[in-house]
Formats: sequence, structure tokens, C-alpha cells
Amino acid sequence: MNSTANIVRNIIINSLRFALALVFAFSGFVKAVDPMGTVYKMADYAEAFGVAVHPAWLLVGTWLLIAVEYVMGVALFFGLYRRFYLWCMTLFLAVMTPFTLFLALTNPVNDCGCFGDAVVLTNWQTFGKNLVLLLMTVVVLANNRCLLRVISERMQWLVFVFALGSVVVFTQYNMRHLPIMDFRPYSIGTNIVEAMTVPEGAPQDVYETYFVIEKDGEQRTVSADEYVDSTWVFVSRQSRLVSRGHVPPITDFHLASLDGEDMTWEVLEQPGYTFLVVANDLKRTNEGMFDVVNDLYDYAKVNGYAFYMLTSSSNQVIADWTEHTGATYSYLQADDILLKTMIRSNPGLIVLNDATIVGKWSASDMPRDGQLTLPMERNKALVMTAREVRAAHVAMALWMFFPLLLLVAIDKNLRNKNTKQHNSSINN
Repeated sequence: MNSTANIVRNIIINSLRFALALVFAFSGFVKAVDPMGTVYKMADYAEAFGVAVHPAWLLVGTWLLIAVEYVMGVALFFGLYRRFYLWCMTLFLAVMTPFTLFLALTNPVNDCGCFGDAVVLTNWQTFGKNLVLLLMTVVVLANNRCLLRVISERMQWLVFVFALGSVVVFTQYNMRHLPIMDFRPYSIGTNIVEAMTVPEGAPQDVYETYFVIEKDGEQRTVSADEYVDSTWVFVSRQSRLVSRGHVPPITDFHLASLDGEDMTWEVLEQPGYTFLVVANDLKRTNEGMFDVVNDLYDYAKVNGYAFYMLTSSSNQVIADWTEHTGATYSYLQADDILLKTMIRSNPGLIVLNDATIVGKWSASDMPRDGQLTLPMERNKALVMTAREVRAAHVAMALWMFFPLLLLVAIDKNLRNKNTKQHNSSINN
């Protein structure tokens, strides 16, 4: 009976352990996919709490958070230095759980950003998640002797080194280029007009209406269906949202000219290709990009493509940029958050074809003069296919996870070989 109880106990503890490991590894992984998104979220927190933080420190904090979460998840999954990493998790959650309770009570930002844009949670959902994870961690820590090793002690340092090295390289890749997996509504293949549209027959918001009435100094709140005699006097009307209807993926796409004229639909209804160079902050745009942007404009002009510079900078900053670069293209202003959501680069390039996003490039990858020869219809370097996007996802998965599986296979093979040699020496 004790043996059966121990087996059940081991299954439960290791199930909790693997669940914890996957949550932490996933949290670190999705932050590594979109590190600039985490930087922006940290900046939101700093602004909400009225704390001035230098952007460099936000970047350092992002790198540390990504590495800590991912490595803790991988370490717990493989059973590396079990007690140490379980204590690290417990301390981490012991700090984050009360902090997320404070966020839920005060709501300084809409969501915590713990899973980036891959899984958006409310602050109360985040607190509940952390509370459950903390309880799970305490249970696993108290029963850490039950944890099964996925890899031997002599190989665990290799897993640690690869996990840390791979997440650092992966984070840097996504920061220098663009997120290899785009969880935001402006991914390649998205038609912006369709993403802004509520489909016909989609659920609508449902409201309940209440009336505040008064008689002899007494006020009551009654529903629209309740009977009220004529001696009560109407005071006010109130509505309460009962259920949220369909919300389109894109709700904030709005572009304006420097004079404040709405240009959203003029851009989206442009036939053929439209080049959008997104520079949310022209003051922080690298001067080395002047010629690159001008070359893109010349290419678009020669081929008859629409071209706009999207920015949240003021008219004065735009005037200074124009004077400094000799730019002759059109500027459109948009909300800073919108531009950062559209592309994680300053500047970045988005190419539309009949309002569908067919290409996105960071400042590092923007097409240069040598690539701007053939028209878009025949220029494979400037149009990304769904197949290419899927290939990038496969390459990412192989880079991050296949070597870990390979290390497990090598370790198991070595252990089997040692076991056979040991048994052989005993028999002889």
C-alpha cells in the first residue's frame, strides 16, 4: 500500500514540477520572442508609478527577467540543481504574488505583460495565476526528493550553459531584427481593413438599463422592467455592460496629416503597394538611416508606390528632420503606442498591398539600394511568403529545443553504456 501511495505521490509531485517548469520556460520564451515589448511594458510601469528610469536600465531589467524565467523553467524541467532553483522560484513568486495583488487592486496598467502578447491576462488573472504557482512551488519544494532526473548530474552543467546561451542569443536576434513570432494584430498576412471590421452577425455589446428614482427624499435604483407608480420622480438613467460583444483585433489604427486631417482610409484604400516607414520617435532615429529611407522613397516613387513616414513626433521635430535629411516624402502622425505595436523598430518598414501586410523589416534589415532594382511584383527580396514565415518558426524551434533533446539522448546513451560495462565487469 505504501508503495502505491509513493507512486501516486511521485506522479503528482512530478506533474506539478513539469507544469511549473513549462509555465516559467514559456514566460521567458515569449518575452525573448518580443524583448522590446517587455521593455515597453516596464516603461509603462515606471511611468504609472512616477519613477524615472533610464532606457538602458529597462533594457538590462528585460534581459535579466527573460534569462531568469527561462533558465529556471528549463532547470526545473530537467531536474538541474533542484533545491536551488526551487528556492529561486519560491522567492521569485513570493515577491511577485503580493506585487500582482497590488496591481490588481490599483490597476496602474491594463495587463502585467507576463506572457507578452501571446497570452494577455488581466491583473486579477495574473494574481490568481501567481498565487496558484506559489502554492505549487511550495508543495514541490517540500517534496523535492521525489523529483525524477531527466538528465544526469555530470551533464546538467551543459544543459544550463546551453539554456542560458540560447536564450541570450535568441533575445538578441529578436531585438536586432523583428520578433520571429508576431503575436500582435499587425503580423504579415493581416489585412488591416478586415482586422478593423466587425463581421456581420457578430455578437454585440449587451447592456442592462437602470433608473434612479426618488420619492420623499428616498432614492431607489430599479430595472427598466420593474413597475413603479407615478408618485416616484425620475432622477437619472444608468447602463451596465452585461456581456462584451465581438471586438475586432485592430481598434486603434488612426493616421492624421500634420494639419490634423484624418488620413486613415486614404492610406488603407491605396491600390497596390504602399510603403510605411515607421519612426515613432524621430529624435532617437539613427542618422545612418537617412540615406536608407531616402533610397526607399526614390524606389517607391519610380515604381508608382505610395510612401508615408509614420511618426508620433511633433511638427517641430518633423520640420527639423526634414531640414536635416532633405526628405520630400509625406508625413503622417499616429499614436506612439500604435506605432510601437505595429513594428518593434525605430525606424521600421511595413509594406502593404491593398491594405494587406506583405513585409516587415527592422532598421537592420531594411532593403538597401542593391535590393531596390526590380518592381515589387518580381522582387522576391521584398515580399515575404507564409512559407518563409513558417520556415523561420521551424528554425527557431530547432535552435531553441533540439539541442536540449539531443543532450538528453546522448546522456541516456552514455548511461546505458556505463550500465552495460558495469554489469559486464560484475559477470566477469
